[in-house]
Amino acid sequence: MSNPKIIPVIMSGGAGTRLWPASRSARPKQCLPLVGERTMIQETALRLRGAGDGYTFTDPVIICNERHAINIKGQLASIGIMHAHIILEPIGRNTAPCAAIAALAAQTIDEDALMLLAPADHLITDEAAFRAAITNALPATQSGHLVTFGITPKTPETGYGYIKKSEALDEYASRVDDFVEKPNLATAKNYLASGEYFWNAGIFMAAPSALIREMNKHAPDILNAANRALARGIRHNGFVALNKALFAACPAVSIDYAVMEKTDKAAIIEADIGWSDIGSWSALWELTKGEDGNAARGDTLLIDTKNCLVHSDGTFVATIGTENLAIVVKDGAVLISAMDRVQDVKDIVGELKNRGDKDRL
Repeated sequence: MSNPKIIPVIMSGGAGTRLWPASRSARPKQCLPLVGERTMIQETALRLRGAGDGYTFTDPVIICNERHAINIKGQLASIGIMHAHIILEPIGRNTAPCAAIAALAAQTIDEDALMLLAPADHLITDEAAFRAAITNALPATQSGHLVTFGITPKTPETGYGYIKKSEALDEYASRVDDFVEKPNLATAKNYLASGEYFWNAGIFMAAPSALIREMNKHAPDILNAANRALARGIRHNGFVALNKALFAACPAVSIDYAVMEKTDKAAIIEADIGWSDIGSWSALWELTKGEDGNAARGDTLLIDTKNCLVHSDGTFVATIGTENLAIVVKDGAVLISAMDRVQDVKDIVGELKNRGDKDRL
């Protein structure tokens, strides 16, 4: 296939709990304009359209929570994407069931096309390098491999999983030696120094038939449940709503654990693409801070303030003599956190769930 079509599959099932109170269950992280004027899912969809070197993107497939369907359809329409295939998850079941649904749906759209799975809520600043990485992944993908894009690490990051590469498959792709969990700092430093480890961004490319074949070997329960949920889904008004009871039967596991760690067809392409998952307020602060070390958005006044993120939805926020804080005001909720504790914002969400405080979730 000299110029294959690639079906972009945008996985939009995440909740973004570490970005509370901006990210809520009804309006998650991917539906927010965190860095620019467009939302994260809009930026992702625009990145995955048109033609690249040796391939052409088709209309996208969006897999999202049914609560977000109308919002996402409207956001896509506002940037000129009118013909997305939108599949609705009644409940979240992690990325393995999502990938299975994507592969099954992609085969019905174009059985000869390849498929690229990408999270809806990640930032990529070097789109030219990203498109080049897709081109580099074509030979391995067309030979039946499941390709993951390993992000070139810049720092010994302890908040990401890593992928270790093995022997080369071709000029650009290598076999995957191992997937490893989030390391401690000393281990992360060793990973960075070795040059053999890459951040795991959760971006994959494969022929749908190849992914289905490997899921049938390693995760047949997930594949079969996904197939039934899709076949019994309700098609209405441009959406496909998966059958809730059948989809709930899918084990809630990641595609890494279900397939990529077990298959001998896993391959990795190095991708130095300016990537961030914006997984916390400190990550957003790092991306947007100015020379004074502050990142401010909204109606704010910062006096003698250093290394702070201050985000407000319109409420005036003033600070004096503060350092190393994340301050976020959204829809009547206020978060104030030490910058080195923002990963624990998820604990606030957990406590609100325990209280049954749906209004603040």
